Amino acid sequence: MDLTDLENWSKGILPLVDEFGQNELMDEPLFLKVRPGDAVLYEKDQIGKVLTFVGGSRDPDAPSLFQIANVDSGEIRWIHGEEVTEIVAEYRTTIKKPSTFYEQIQQQQQQQQ
Repeated sequence: MDLTDLENWSKGILPLVDEFGQNELMDEPLFLKVRPGDAVLYEKDQIGKVLTFVGGSRDPDAPSLFQIANVDSGEIRWIHGEEVTEIVAEYRTTIKKPSTFYEQIQQQQQQQQ
């Protein structure tokens, strides 16, 4: 392998690696998708509701430890992100259309101005 072969090889490989050395083609770990309110499967057969999480030192928004409440026993404990094996149910809030009461208040405020 000469220098030109090495350069061609590196041009094909290096664009796939970001500045942190992570391959862009690899899927992100499951625990990075978990948010408070989600129900997750951990250990072998335990389901817990995620109450909160603690971020890592490199990225405070990336969860590394989760505080969960076991849905069967009610036990509250901390688990490591790698222990999450599946997201059973996601809790996502959506912004809905404002209520008519809210719209009436806005109209009254506009009329007063």
